Amino acid sequence: MPSPSPRTPTKSRSNSKRAPVFKALDADELKKDWAQNSGLTTRSTQALQSVGVLRTWNDGQVLLSRGQPTSAAWLVVSGRVRISVITSEGEEQLLRWMLPGEIAGLSSVFAQATNPADMVSHGLTQVLHIERARLMELIGRDPVVALDLLRILGLRINQLFDTLADRGIHSLEQRVWATLERIAKFNSVAVPDGVMLRVSQSDLAQAASASRQRVNQQLRHLQDQGLVRLGYRNIVLLKPNNP
Repeated sequence: MPSPSPRTPTKSRSNSKRAPVFKALDADELKKDWAQNSGLTTRSTQALQSVGVLRTWNDGQVLLSRGQPTSAAWLVVSGRVRISVITSEGEEQLLRWMLPGEIAGLSSVFAQATNPADMVSHGLTQVLHIERARLMELIGRDPVVALDLLRILGLRINQLFDTLADRGIHSLEQRVWATLERIAKFNSVAVPDGVMLRVSQSDLAQAASASRQRVNQQLRHLQDQGLVRLGYRNIVLLKPNNP
C-alpha cells in the first residue's frame, strides 16, 4: 500500500485548517468523558477499600510481571503504575499509565488467568490489594459495584481496540498523533490552551512503536504546525484558534 503524501507544514495556524487525521481537539470535551469514566465511582472505591489491603511500593518496584499468576485486583490510591509489555525483540512497549482511582487485574481475577502485562510503580505508589475471594463476595452482594466493574472492563476493551488500531497506522506522523490522542484520554490535565500529557518522548516512542529519534522528528514537525507544544517530560496538544 503506498504511503500517504507528506503534508506541508503550515506557516500560520490562523490561516490553516487541520487535515482530517488532525481533527480539531476540544480539550474540555476530551477530558469530560474520560476523567469521569476511566476510574471507579466513589461508592465503588469505598466498598473496595472495606475489603482490600493497602500496600506501598517504592519507585521502580515490580507489582506484577507478565505471565505471573495472580489472585488479586489492584486499585491505585496514589502515585502511578506503568503498564507495559516486552516484545519478542526485547523492546518495551508502553501500554498506558494507571492513575489514582483506576483498577487493574480484573480480567485475570475473573478469568483466573495470569497477569497480561508488567506493572511497575512510578514514584512512591500506594495500591489497594483486593483478593479474588473477597472481591467476588463483594460483587455478589453489591450489584452496583459489579456494574461499575463491568463498565471499567468495557472501557478497557475499547482502549485495547484503540491501541491495536493505532499500531496499524502506516504513516508515523499519523501514528504519533493517534497515540498522543489516546494517551490524552487517560493521562492528561486541562491547560488554558489545550491538554497537557504527562509523558516523556521516550515513553511516547515506545507507545507508538518507533525509535525516539524518529518520534522526536515527528513531534518537531507537529510543533512547527502549531499542533503541539513540547516541554520537559510533557507534551501539550493545542486547541485550534478557530475550531
